[in-house]
Amino acid sequence: RDMEKRFGAALLLTVPVFLASMAEMIPRVPFHRFLESPAARWAQFFLSVPVVLWAGAPLWARAARSVLQRHLNMFTLIGLGLGAAYGQSVLALLRPQWIPASLRSHDGAAPLYFEAAAVITTLVLLGQVLEGRARGKTRGALRTLLALTPKTARRVDDQGNGEDVPLDELRTGDRLRVRPGEK
Repeated sequence: RDMEKRFGAALLLTVPVFLASMAEMIPRVPFHRFLESPAARWAQFFLSVPVVLWAGAPLWARAARSVLQRHLNMFTLIGLGLGAAYGQSVLALLRPQWIPASLRSHDGAAPLYFEAAAVITTLVLLGQVLEGRARGKTRGALRTLLALTPKTARRVDDQGNGEDVPLDELRTGDRLRVRPGEK
């Protein structure tokens, strides 16, 4: 439930950040000039902060845990990617002069990657939500299978005679008979 709540909030805030960052690629966007303004850059920042830092907090925690335990995994890579995209964007927003001129756009603005950090966070949260649902269904299926476990089994002796015995009395090497329709 927590991941679903985080995913929902992340999706709601990521869509405008993504659209704002990609608007220059859409022909005849009427508010194209606004999207290149400093206000739009700050809007991307403010919309992506809760996505990356709050909604993505479980991802950051797993990434940190993987590094501390020296057991690098997918979350290490996710944390590295989020940290690079988000950190570079914050630096470009607050200290654009620290970004080399060769990496800036034609108007001298340092590139922002808030949308990459927000989209990655949102997609990984979606994956976590889907994985959680699948695990829940798997647990339910296992419970159903365990409910089918019989309380007794028919043990067959060397003469072919069978007797019903509790499962805890069965030993390795016992021969069992399962009749049609039995569990």
